[in-house]
Amino acid sequence: MKLMFKAAMAFVVIASFAISGCKTSEENYKAAYEIARQKKEEASGVGSDVYDKMKKEAIDTRLIVDGDSLPMNTVNVKVAAQSVEPAEVKQYNIVVNGFKQVFNAKSQMTRLKAAGYTGAFLLENADALYYVVAGSYMTAEEAAAAYNDIVKDRNVVVKAPYPWILRPARFPVM
Repeated sequence: MKLMFKAAMAFVVIASFAISGCKTSEENYKAAYEIARQKKEEASGVGSDVYDKMKKEAIDTRLIVDGDSLPMNTVNVKVAAQSVEPAEVKQYNIVVNGFKQVFNAKSQMTRLKAAGYTGAFLLENADALYYVVAGSYMTAEEAAAAYNDIVKDRNVVVKAPYPWILRPARFPVM
């Protein structure tokens, strides 16, 4: 009986060590993430430092008009949800919000149109993020004036980092 009890206890101790050795940990997750990230970088040919640099440049991009410095990003976009003809998208677009759901973007676009921004439309980037655009302008001066009007307009509720000026990477937008 004692021998059987000792054998059972030994089995429990060995099993607990075996089971605890298979538990996931933060180190395991981090190692697996790094391996996956490295494989993705090798496949794409672009390292994460390049992506970080691109993001930093997009954040730091500014449009200078008459001494005013306005936030501007250059983004590769296309017209979303048939909200406007591609030819109507101009060089400078005032973005008031961005959504992952097209329904939410359309809803805000409708509210903008009701508030008097009849030229409101949607643009979509490569990550399927829908930008709600209040207006599109050919010149930086027109865009700066519209930007300042939107910032002052109490009918348009925006939260940081909005509004900002979107300049399509390819112009005209296709």
